[in-house]
Amino acid sequence: MEERGLAAGKSIAAACDGWIVFEDEAGQSLTPPRARSWGRRGCIPVVRVRGRGSGRVSMAGMTCYKPGERSRLFYSVREYTEHKDQPKGFG
Repeated sequence: MEERGLAAGKSIAAACDGWIVFEDEAGQSLTPPRARSWGRRGCIPVVRVRGRGSGRVSMAGMTCYKPGERSRLFYSVREYTEHKDQPKGFG
């Protein structure tokens, strides 16, 4: 009999009493983009961005699933502000 509520092909995790984990990470620069806004023809205002920006932010997250258990979410956010001895992301 096949167990319901489990992703297809994940029966080994159920047989071993294991968790199914999905992980993802992303990074984003904190420097704002140059942008244009609506304006009259020939008079398009341009937003100027000054400075080098203030670094970047890195995000990582995991969702964990197991039949009969509550699902779990783990996440972490790191901000890199270009200081000495500060990691740029996750190691």
